[in-house]
Amino acid sequence: MRDKSILEKLKAFREFDGAIINRYQSREGLLKFITAGNVIVKWYSRGDIAIQVGDNDDAVCGIRELSDVVSEVIS
Repeated sequence: MRDKSILEKLKAFREFDGAIINRYQSREGLLKFITAGNVIVKWYSRGDIAIQVGDNDDAVCGIRELSDVVSEVIS
């Protein structure tokens, strides 16, 4: 359910339209991420969502702030 909510918020941005989710098993659990250009959004099944632009550090947010953070990063 959380994955669907995140995807719906991201698909509101044309940059993420048709983006593919990649999944990688890690020690913390299943890491999922979407890329759009040089923006990477990654998350686990629980916890915060990390947004990385290029080689910069991650901006961490919750699902409620996701749209605001992504719009700030993309613009």
